Amino acid sequence: MRSKNIQIFLACLLLGLSMANFASAALVTCGGYNDNGTPQTDCKLTDLIFLINRIINFLLSWAWIISMFYIMWAGYNMIFAGGNEEALSAAKTQFSHAVIGFVLIMASYILVNWVVSLFSGTGNPADGQGSFDFFRHLIKP
Repeated sequence: MRSKNIQIFLACLLLGLSMANFASAALVTCGGYNDNGTPQTDCKLTDLIFLINRIINFLLSWAWIISMFYIMWAGYNMIFAGGNEEALSAAKTQFSHAVIGFVLIMASYILVNWVVSLFSGTGNPADGQGSFDFFRHLIKP
């Protein structure tokens, strides 16, 4: 039973990794050339920050998927505990840990994107500039 679950998990993981090429298609959006041969804009420091942000968001999306898997796995273990109090207690602990991990992943996603928006100058919708707009002073337009 356990080996079948591991095989299903690995199949889902490989399927997800095959989608990684589609997710990373627009990873670097500066430098290089467009499809018609015209040069793109030069890379700036904010482009590096956005690249790091995209990588972190990609990794957080995988962490989110894995945490959802563990939440479902803990629910499965709760349902099929079969009246065994020890197995039910272990499943409840696993479920609470998975939910805490899910909340931490979502909080880190919000925090990372908020910090990047503040540093890149896209944080305040009222004036279009971030509160800590010091990267703009480092880059000469």
